[in-house]
Amino acid sequence: MNLSTVLVALLTGWSLTAILLVQSRRFKIVDEPNQRSSHTQPTPTLGGLAIVAATLLGGWYSELPGQWELWIATAALLVLTLDDTKGPLGVVAKVAIQLLAALLWVGMSDLSSIEVPLLGTLSGWPLSIVSVVWLVGWMNVFNFMDGIDAISGSQAITAGVSLAAVLSVSAADLLSLPLLVAAATGGFLIFNLPPARIFMGDVGSAFLGFCFAAIMLRAMAAGIPAYVVVLPVAGYLYDSMLTIARRACRGENILRAHRQHLYQRLSQRGWTHGQIAMAVALIGTLLGSAAYGFARGMVGWPIVQSLSAFVMLLVGTAATWHPRADLPND
Repeated sequence: MNLSTVLVALLTGWSLTAILLVQSRRFKIVDEPNQRSSHTQPTPTLGGLAIVAATLLGGWYSELPGQWELWIATAALLVLTLDDTKGPLGVVAKVAIQLLAALLWVGMSDLSSIEVPLLGTLSGWPLSIVSVVWLVGWMNVFNFMDGIDAISGSQAITAGVSLAAVLSVSAADLLSLPLLVAAATGGFLIFNLPPARIFMGDVGSAFLGFCFAAIMLRAMAAGIPAYVVVLPVAGYLYDSMLTIARRACRGENILRAHRQHLYQRLSQRGWTHGQIAMAVALIGTLLGSAAYGFARGMVGWPIVQSLSAFVMLLVGTAATWHPRADLPND
């Protein structure tokens, strides 16, 4: 993969986002602020389509391996555009769409076996089940976390570059997709910087989660340890799992919309969207750099970087911890 392909994805993401911004305003396809929103003005929501199109175009241009299963799975995910244009689809409908996309990809992929912590080496139908759960899980992680300006764009760029670096060590034939995702998201992010002029919507966050989940599965199938491939997105995983665990322990409905994520708590305490996005980018860079170090066989410095990132997450958690009575739920 050469620089021209990355530029194609970047410029396509930028130009299509600009077009979608104009057309979304023209046809009033916008997200109206509500009591759970982090924005105050009606904002277009179709930016994710630019990320999808730019990634797929870059994949076609570079003859990306495995691009057809990505195309077909993405076709299923595009139904989520209805959530951004016609109103909420509901949890069951969204999960059904995600399951369909995951099943299509797993059914067409050539994964033979992967090493999973605690489960050992998986192949056959156990691998298929775990892969579907993995794909759907990460789609929801990115959906949960895409709640303020520039946050998912920052995570996608740092994770894409980091995973490409990790793959360059021992699985260079797989590094094209993370670079394309990072470049396509970079074109979109120009318009999503605070104050955001357009959002990626459900289709964008689901596509990012799907792509990174698929990249991680292929990396693990190539023999890269799970902890190495997960590190670049571990910050997102931490916030999502912590929030689900806390709500479950309180007996709350974890499927109900809320404002209890760590990034939302920081926003409620006065952090700007830009400051939170920069923190996400910094944590992602530290963890991504650590992952690259581990992939190269290093130990000391990657551990320091990983611990530094998790200390930042723990400090943020401690600073925003408050009693249940004070929690803003809706």
